[in-house]
Amino acid sequence: MKPNKILLTGYIGYKNFGDDLLFEIAIERIKDLPNIEVSAVVTDPSINFDYLYKYYPNLKIIRLNRSIPKLFYLKFNKVYYIGGGVFFDYNQKISSLKFLKKYLSNFLNFKIPKLLGTEFGGIGIGVGPYFHKQTLALHRQVLSSFEILGVRDKKSYDFLKGIKIKNLYLSNDLSVGYEKLPDNDIITSLKEVIICPRSYSHKPEFEKHIITLLDFAKFLEENNIKTHWVFLQEDDENLMNKIKQNFRTTIWNPDLMSILSFVKLFQNAEAVFSSRMHSLFIAGLVNTSFVAIELHPKLKYASELFYENPIILNPLDDLDKYKVAYTKLKNIVFNKSKLKKEEECLEVLNSKILGWLKK
Repeated sequence: MKPNKILLTGYIGYKNFGDDLLFEIAIERIKDLPNIEVSAVVTDPSINFDYLYKYYPNLKIIRLNRSIPKLFYLKFNKVYYIGGGVFFDYNQKISSLKFLKKYLSNFLNFKIPKLLGTEFGGIGIGVGPYFHKQTLALHRQVLSSFEILGVRDKKSYDFLKGIKIKNLYLSNDLSVGYEKLPDNDIITSLKEVIICPRSYSHKPEFEKHIITLLDFAKFLEENNIKTHWVFLQEDDENLMNKIKQNFRTTIWNPDLMSILSFVKLFQNAEAVFSSRMHSLFIAGLVNTSFVAIELHPKLKYASELFYENPIILNPLDDLDKYKVAYTKLKNIVFNKSKLKKEEECLEVLNSKILGWLKK
């Protein structure tokens, strides 16, 4: 019998902790399915993705040159989007010619393969923002081809409901169901505040939050509170050099560390201040209090999974508001019942995804 050929797609191979976490979880959940051949697609020809094999040695990795070739998906029975914000567009406009070219490309890459038997599905997908209605129309063309689609937040769900996407489910990011959490007894006596930022070129004014975090870190250090800057991937070189010179710094590197060892950094922290969504998920899962800096609506949504009234800062807030947020952390309480409900919802959708992959 021919194997069921499954293609995993998303932001795979870029040494981004959030995407690598999603990849590990997706692999763990499908690797024991009978009679499958699992491939992953990497669309950046310049990156080294060898570390992906440690998650699944039998993986077939297909390297492409930036774009998906026409009719490429015909090679697979199932194309599985494993999560992340893969459908969005910050462009303010799109030319008619570009729209027509992309429309034709989508027809060849999604509609024809679907007609000839390839099925598309996804879980934990982030959708939006969009600044031009034509881009949303292009993504509707793609997503209407999906047999099953789980989105990670209400805003994404409302986007797709509004454009009448079928087979749609509101669930969450796969990381909410991450099961390989460290034991509680590994906690050390070291207590520090983790600062986990990102540059955000989409809104240059939001870069202020990094300057304020630098001032906040200096304030904490002056008051004998250790800080630890943790990056989920390499960031702006000048920023990284400045922080490395002044603060303890760790950058996710899958060649040198495991997902579990990185998670332990958050378990051993007193608190986390972050503008990265997956750091909020990990902090919450290991019961470390956190403050979200809302570069994107997904950070608010992630925070509300763990707290009834989360502490959320605006990227334009000043240092005094960061200080107040730190004092409020002493009284904040995790909403474990809400998280449990979300985990159950995710598991139901994951069962549907596994059933779809087996067909």
